[in-house]
Amino acid sequence: MRLRVRRRVAWAALAGTLVARAAAAAGDAPSDAPAVEGAAETPPPAPPPPPAPTPTTSSPIERLPPSAFPTTPIRGIEGGSLWLTFHGQEWPYYPKTGIGVSGYGWIDTGYEHIHRGDPTEPSEKYMVQQGRVVLRVTPTWSDGSWFVQGQAELVASQDQSQPQPISANADDVWIKFGKWNTFDVQVGRFEAWEIYHFGMGLDLYTLERQGATDQNAYPYPAIYGLTYAFYRPESLGEAAVHFYATNNLRFELGGRYGNETSYNTYGGRPVAVLDYGWIKVKAGAEYLDSTPLADGAQEEKKESGYGGALQFVIDPIVEFGVNAAVGNVDHTKNDGTHDARGSYETYSLGAFLNFQPVKRFIVGGGINYTYLVDQQYDSKLSRNEDFDQTQLFGAVQYRLWNQLFIKAVGGYALANFNPNEGSLVYANQMVSGRLRLQFLF
Repeated sequence: MRLRVRRRVAWAALAGTLVARAAAAAGDAPSDAPAVEGAAETPPPAPPPPPAPTPTTSSPIERLPPSAFPTTPIRGIEGGSLWLTFHGQEWPYYPKTGIGVSGYGWIDTGYEHIHRGDPTEPSEKYMVQQGRVVLRVTPTWSDGSWFVQGQAELVASQDQSQPQPISANADDVWIKFGKWNTFDVQVGRFEAWEIYHFGMGLDLYTLERQGATDQNAYPYPAIYGLTYAFYRPESLGEAAVHFYATNNLRFELGGRYGNETSYNTYGGRPVAVLDYGWIKVKAGAEYLDSTPLADGAQEEKKESGYGGALQFVIDPIVEFGVNAAVGNVDHTKNDGTHDARGSYETYSLGAFLNFQPVKRFIVGGGINYTYLVDQQYDSKLSRNEDFDQTQLFGAVQYRLWNQLFIKAVGGYALANFNPNEGSLVYANQMVSGRLRLQFLF
C-alpha cells in the first residue's frame, strides 16, 4: 500500500515538473503559479526586454515636399516656363499640420540700349545687375480634408529697375481656408490666376519687359494680359473664392477693395481654366473702379478687360501657346470733363514656344504685339492718335545639377508713336541681353 502511494506521488511530481517546464518553455506560465508538491524547482522566467524608445516628435517645420507642387495634370515640360506656372492648381498642397518652407532666388546681369526717335529725348544705355530672393513660409492646419493655411513671402531685392507693384519687403501675405481639391476662400495679398503667358523671356521686373520706353506723356503701349487686377497691389485688399469642379476644370472669382495712392478702388476678376495637361484653355475678365479719397471729387477711372489663352504641352519635347487680351481705360478728370488722352483701348496678341532637344537644355522664343488707341481725335487728320509696340525675345536655358537654372535672354522691341495735333511722329527701338541664375528651393 505504501509502495503504491509512493509511486503515485512520484508520478504526480514527475507530471508536475513536465507541465511546469513545458509552460515555462512556451512562455505562458504565470510567474505566481503554485509549485506542485514534490516537483523539482524551476528557474524564474527571464525578465522582458526593455521597451523600445519612443521616437522623438519630428519638427513641425520642414522644406515643402515635391507633393506640395501638383504635377497632375502635367504643368509643362520640366524646367520650362509653363512648368513654373500652376494654372490655378491648389498649392502649396500640404494636407497636414505643420509649417512648410520654400522659395526662390534669381540674379540678372545684363545690358540694354534704347534709341529714341524723338530728338528731344535722350537715347540711353544701361548696364544693370538686379536680383530677388524670396523666402516663403506656409503654416498649415489640416485634418487631411479641411484646412486653414497662411503664407508670407519675405523679399530681399537688389536694384529693381522696374517699379514694383508690391511692398518692398513682402510678396504674398494671405490666409486661405477650405476643403482640399474642392473649394477655398483666400484673403490678403496674392497674385491672381495667370491668363496671358509670356514664355521664357519678358520676365517681370526686367528692362526687356518694358520694351522701347518713352519719356513723353503719351499712353505707353505696354503689353496688356488681363493684368489690371492680376499683380499684387501695393495696398489694396484682395479676396478670392476658388472652385475645383473636377481635376481638369477650375474657377477663380477674385476681387479687390481698399485705397491705394489716394484712390478708393473696388472691382472683380473671374477666371476659368480647363486643363487636361497636354492642352490648357484659359479665359477671364476684369473690372476696377477708382475714385479719389477726397469727398466731392469728380475724378473717376474705370479699367476693364477680357482675354484668353490656348496652350499645348508635348512632354518632354515642346510646349507652346497663344494669348490675346483687350483692355479699356475710361478716365474722367477732377473737373468732371472727359480725359480723351487718358481714355484708351489696348489690344495685345502674343505667342511663345519652348523646345527641349536634350534633357535639361531648353531653347525658347516669343513675340508680342500691342496696339493702343486713345480717344483724342484730330479733325485735320481724321483719326485718333495711336501707338503700338512689337517685342521679341530668344532664350536658352540649362539646369546644372538639376538645381541651378542658367538662362540667357536676348530681346528686341520697336515702338511707334503716332500722336496727333501736329506732334512729331517717331519710333523707339530697344535691344537687350541678360544672364539669369535662378535657384528654386
